[in-house]
Amino acid sequence: MKNVLLLATFLISLFANAQTNIDKELLAQTPNCENVAYNSSRLIDRYFERKNYDSIRVVSNRWEEFCGLTEPLFRLKVLQQIQKKAFSEEWMNKEYLLNFVFQYQDRLEYSKEQNSKQIYEGYKISFGYISLNSPFDDLTVVWANSLLENVNLNPIERAFCLLYSNQTDAFWTMLKDKQVLGTKLQDGYAELVRKTNKKSETNLGIISGVFLPNGNLAQVIGAKALFGIQAGTKINKVQYDLSIIFKAGSPKQEYEVLYYDVLTKTNEFTGGYIGLDLAYQLSNNFKREFDAIGGIGYDFMHAIIADTEKNTEAKTFHSLNLNAGIGYRFYLKKMSYIGIQAKYNFINFNNIQGTDLSGDYISLILSYNFFGNKEKKTMMERLKIR
Repeated sequence: MKNVLLLATFLISLFANAQTNIDKELLAQTPNCENVAYNSSRLIDRYFERKNYDSIRVVSNRWEEFCGLTEPLFRLKVLQQIQKKAFSEEWMNKEYLLNFVFQYQDRLEYSKEQNSKQIYEGYKISFGYISLNSPFDDLTVVWANSLLENVNLNPIERAFCLLYSNQTDAFWTMLKDKQVLGTKLQDGYAELVRKTNKKSETNLGIISGVFLPNGNLAQVIGAKALFGIQAGTKINKVQYDLSIIFKAGSPKQEYEVLYYDVLTKTNEFTGGYIGLDLAYQLSNNFKREFDAIGGIGYDFMHAIIADTEKNTEAKTFHSLNLNAGIGYRFYLKKMSYIGIQAKYNFINFNNIQGTDLSGDYISLILSYNFFGNKEKKTMMERLKIR
């Protein structure tokens, strides 16, 4: 009987142990980056209070071995090196360096949102598994501010300390003013600015204005309203547009043209211009722009309109148009601008045997243009150059 009881007790114990092991396996937590990042940040906070920087280095190294180089880790490594007076860019990837800067900048912006917790939950990986408005973020701000008290910081060290103390405007000013020349950070910034500036921007404009002829053309035709459209693209500092402009209205006086070999009086006028217009940017502060402008195109003037009922053709004068002038733009917020242009147009309407129509004209143009490249605009705002 005793043996039976011992056997039963053994079997029950074996079953209980098996059940316990299964429960442990089911409930065991596999280490992951989220847990490692959270625990690392807590340890670093504790060691920072004790000024135990060697332990911080050990924790950060283990954190990086497990999770790779994330933005919070990059930030931590930079501050550690500055603290130890051993800052170096050798370990930094120039191609990806500014991405860490942008990620930190995004972290600051998202931290201000009321739904920052929900934002973090949706983009944990991008935030390096360190929550927004975390004690770790507060720690790095305090650390960076304390490092800024050192007057012997070199420019690149000061730039990073300004960034991580949340003085981002001062950080970008250092880059724009080339105060960290010769560094990977400055080289990466300059290269990204060059690439961004090379991106083309689309233009679509509505034109209105005044046609102001001179010489005999002014006496016969006089000033007229003009209207039209233009479309094109801007690459670097040069904008290329195809412009189509129409002019219409009664002439100031009747004039004679040779029509079917007979001098005929007419009191009609319609005209137009189709051409390639160029604008070269002289100055631009992203609110106002001054341009040198010019173009080449085809200018025409209908003196007699075609009549299909009478089976008669139009009488049209043709001329090459070469023009040059100046332009001004006032940029609006929603990827558009208001433009003003003044151009002198060289033409030659040769009215053989008819009334002398010699003369050039000035065109004064007011335009409203839809203009820009959303991707370029976003990047320029990120780089603080717009």
